[in-house]
Amino acid sequence: MAKVSSLSRSINTFYVEWSALNHYLSSYECDVNGVQYIGFSDPRVQKLWKGLSGQERKEVMKRLGAKNETDLQVYFT
Repeated sequence: MAKVSSLSRSINTFYVEWSALNHYLSSYECDVNGVQYIGFSDPRVQKLWKGLSGQERKEVMKRLGAKNETDLQVYFT
C-alpha cells in the first residue's frame, strides 16, 4: 500500500473544502446553474490557503506552474 504524505493530505483537504464551498460544482457548472462561483480571491478560500504551510503552498504552485500567488488568482479565475 502506498504511503500518503501529510503534505498531500493537507493539499487534498484544501481542494475538498474549497470544492464544498462551491457545492462540489466546477466554475462552469456554477455558471450554467446560476450559482455564484467562489474563487481563489474569496476570503474563505484565502483562509484555507493560508492554513497550508509554506511548503504546501509552494507544492500547489509548482503543480500548477504558477510562480506566485498572483499567478494562482489568474489560474483559478
